[in-house]
Amino acid sequence: MKNKDKVDSLIEIIKYINTKSELNKDSKISELYGTENFCYFLYSLIKMEQPKTVVELGSGLGISSFMIGQALKENNIGKLWTIDNGIEWEQCKDDVKTKFKTHKDFFNNLIEKFNLKNFIELIHNVDTYKNLCFYPNQKIDLLFADAQEVDPIGCMNILKAYLPIMNPNSSIFIDRASTINHSFLFLEKVINELQNNKINASLIDGLPKKEQEAIAEMVTKSKFTLVHLVEKNNNKINKLQNSTAWIKIEPVDFIFKDDVANVMRY
Repeated sequence: MKNKDKVDSLIEIIKYINTKSELNKDSKISELYGTENFCYFLYSLIKMEQPKTVVELGSGLGISSFMIGQALKENNIGKLWTIDNGIEWEQCKDDVKTKFKTHKDFFNNLIEKFNLKNFIELIHNVDTYKNLCFYPNQKIDLLFADAQEVDPIGCMNILKAYLPIMNPNSSIFIDRASTINHSFLFLEKVINELQNNKINASLIDGLPKKEQEAIAEMVTKSKFTLVHLVEKNNNKINKLQNSTAWIKIEPVDFIFKDDVANVMRY
């Protein structure tokens, strides 16, 4: 793909992100779910790390989805599976001028418009409240959970569902958890335990033996880092959608692999 084509599609996506809401002319549609800044973070991270398998729980109006897809396209590697059954479409469709009656048609039209068909697939027939775990038949490099409850039980359920299928070098992002006090404290506790080779009983209760073993093996071989990405109130329209908990998983090693240049002596 020519560089001009990549630049043109990025410009079109940024124009879409900055589109004014039809219901509130003082805000952009990207501010509805509060990802107007975080989407650029994901774009940059994916450009750097070049993940092959990305899963997003909750597509919404596609603000994060299309920036993720654009980064994958520029890398010319990887795919995003974005999960949304359109349950909130009636609530948010009036924010955008559209002829499409369903979330699926609206979203797939934008995938075509931004030429992201090879890099994004909308999964619209999965209810992640009933079946939280979506497995794209390959281990996941980056998960963005943006649809579930993010109280401590919700955070635990996300970790329980996805830790067994994360790659050794991967990231889990949980929307809003960092600025919900009890979720913040919960994640601090659980990730600290994992870092110290301890597994909270609730993290494996009820899981098949194979998945329990997968978590146990990951814990012994991995470094876990919890980063709280928070936004200040200044110019923030949706002040409650202002944080993301980033759980970074890395192999215990003294060099970086996966085609990363390491200077062994200086």
